[in-house]
Amino acid sequence: MSDSILDIQNLSLSFQGLTETVDVLDNINLSISRGERVALVGESGSGKSVIARIILGLLQSQKGAIVKGSVRFRGIELEAATGNQIESLRGREISMIFQDPTSSINPVYKIGTIFHEILNRGTHNISKKLALIKASKLLEEVSITEFKRVLESYPFQLSGGMNQRVMIALALANKPALLIADEPGTALDVTVQAQTLKLMHNLVKKNNTAVLFISHNLGVVRQFADRVYVIYKGRIVESGSTSSIFENTKHPYTKALMNAVPKITSKSFFDASDDSSLFKQPAFHHKDREIGQ
Repeated sequence: MSDSILDIQNLSLSFQGLTETVDVLDNINLSISRGERVALVGESGSGKSVIARIILGLLQSQKGAIVKGSVRFRGIELEAATGNQIESLRGREISMIFQDPTSSINPVYKIGTIFHEILNRGTHNISKKLALIKASKLLEEVSITEFKRVLESYPFQLSGGMNQRVMIALALANKPALLIADEPGTALDVTVQAQTLKLMHNLVKKNNTAVLFISHNLGVVRQFADRVYVIYKGRIVESGSTSSIFENTKHPYTKALMNAVPKITSKSFFDASDDSSLFKQPAFHHKDREIGQ
């Protein structure tokens, strides 16, 4: 049996407007194996989050969207899957952690109710009582000890850091084969972000979960990922093992991203009580200049 979890081949995306077609992705090829942590790196607007939305089936039905190529999850061609098939995978086989935890968790339900709904996707007709027991254990895994208070709270009653931990617990509740982490924690204080990433790293390693880690912060990527894909203006311009990308950078855009990070050290973010410089935002922007191809 193949260890391949995600296999993207020749993926392209464009949007048909009234007068012209806008190309967003061009011939993307990317793969992730079981338990592998793969980073997709690029600045805002480069196409990173769009790829995540295609994997989750959130763009295909959008008006004007033209998606071409192959996206296979555990051998299933997602582009040919029905809406019900895609929906059954979300939250069970494929989960996602979003950038802003507070706005990404349904604000009208208590945390306990949200856990019940998520766990019901993995164990059909699970009782509310059993769901809350499982939720308490999941919260403990992300270092939340006030189970009862959190489960009875609405998202707006919790801090951003607490909501981020809740989101990690929700995303990993059904032990998904693939976790998509889209700039996790960047809306939070750098110290909280360091703690969040440490928790996420330990849990995905424990569960042997494959991860697509979307980021523009190479300091974090160096510590987290096994392999790296660099995306620029909708195209993969460089890819390889994390060590090869950092030690033998080839593409000018990747070099520019490297130079933009104030400090990239060999220090692990697991020591991060912490060196918050690993989480500083790059200052480089490419909007008004071309990077050599």
